[in-house]
Amino acid sequence: MFSHSARRFTPTVMSFQSVRAPVSRRTFTSTQAIFNSSQKPSAYKEGMNQYRTFTGPFAKVFLGGVFVYQVLYWTWLKLEMDEIKVAKNEKVAVLEKEARELTSTQK
Repeated sequence: MFSHSARRFTPTVMSFQSVRAPVSRRTFTSTQAIFNSSQKPSAYKEGMNQYRTFTGPFAKVFLGGVFVYQVLYWTWLKLEMDEIKVAKNEKVAVLEKEARELTSTQK
């Protein structure tokens, strides 16, 4: 009995597999190279392809450097302005003291 039911089940599985369509997979590579494989790319394109892998990291490092430079520049400018403000406030305090002394001697 068991062998008989196994025979019935096997053709059903085979017919199901034969009906199923094959799965096509899409790759992430360019298909243009496959179609134009007989044509050799120009020397310019070959040269640019060598540098194309470095443009992303170069841009990140360059923009990071510009950002760090700007942060350091603004920090330096803020510290310098604070120093100038302190020096001017000291000068104003000295002039106010002199003005009080002059007005007290006039009375």
